[in-house]
Amino acid sequence: MNRFEKYYPYQGEEFRQVMAALAEHRIAQSLFPELSQDDLRRRFAAYRDVRDFQADAMYRGCRYVVEHTMSQFTWSGAEHLDGSPRLFISNHRDIVLDTMLLQYLLISLGRDTTHVVVGTNLFEMPLMAQMARVNKMFGIDRGGNRMEYYQSLIEMSAYLRHLVTERRESAWIAQRNGRTKDGIDRTDPALLKMIAATGNPSDPVGALHAMHIVPLCVSYEWEPCGRQKAREVCLRRQGPYVKAPGEDTQSIVNGIMDFKGRVHLSVCPPLTLDELATTDGDFHQVAALIDRSIAQGRTTFDNNRIAKAMLDGRPLPDSKATADFQRYIDDACAQYPDCDNYRTTLLQIYANSV
Repeated sequence: MNRFEKYYPYQGEEFRQVMAALAEHRIAQSLFPELSQDDLRRRFAAYRDVRDFQADAMYRGCRYVVEHTMSQFTWSGAEHLDGSPRLFISNHRDIVLDTMLLQYLLISLGRDTTHVVVGTNLFEMPLMAQMARVNKMFGIDRGGNRMEYYQSLIEMSAYLRHLVTERRESAWIAQRNGRTKDGIDRTDPALLKMIAATGNPSDPVGALHAMHIVPLCVSYEWEPCGRQKAREVCLRRQGPYVKAPGEDTQSIVNGIMDFKGRVHLSVCPPLTLDELATTDGDFHQVAALIDRSIAQGRTTFDNNRIAKAMLDGRPLPDSKATADFQRYIDDACAQYPDCDNYRTTLLQIYANSV
């Protein structure tokens, strides 16, 4: 048995059993409200593999999110999606939506979707674990002691290298553990160290180059779960923050279904061997390369400029955008009146992107 087989998407009889179960769930009815239950069963039974399922059912779900929760979805850099195996390293503003938009774009362009690295804390319900597996998601176990977590990271890195260099398939991973909650997109050098660790240890530049790294930047006009992120940041300043049961699941739902306005996905140029060579294998410098690429791909919206002006105490333009953003800030502050420095924290989430 291949050491990574347990992480592969469902296949064969196991895949058919999951499809039969999903056909009975309300998620199938929400994706295909025009179909009867018998028609749903037949449709899901007709999927031959994960690719079929994603190209039809999940693409339909993604399209609904784009059409009903965004005023506009645009992208740039599609020329870098040529079908070659890539490791996409993305900024991380939303638990699921960041990677979902890439998969939506890939399917739209007729390309294969990527494998996706997520935390196992997202698998709070059996259905979520099944939905992850049929969407090529692979979970990192963040529990246990430091050694167990380290081993989990090494396993993740080995699996990513196996996917890209042996199976010739692409994968997606966030630039650091956890969503950005301060509006600053920063790559964790430790992540790059782990990715290089399963290559040639004496040649970190070559080990990273073999993964064909492509930075991604997703820019949202209205920050997914922005109000909740500001609350969490404020509470963490006061002491240890313990998430409530189901909090991650609710964040997934809110991030997907809340209004996001204009959204832009920038597929940045792949990191070249010459660029990586300038770092001499220093993972902090490699992280800076990725951060610079992501910053260049970022779209700045009116909300970001208005928030920066509000923090600086500068005059605001007399516009509908200003009125809408001020109303958003006022409503959020009224929602969390007991959080110290909440207004400033929420403004910083938007202003720090400028």
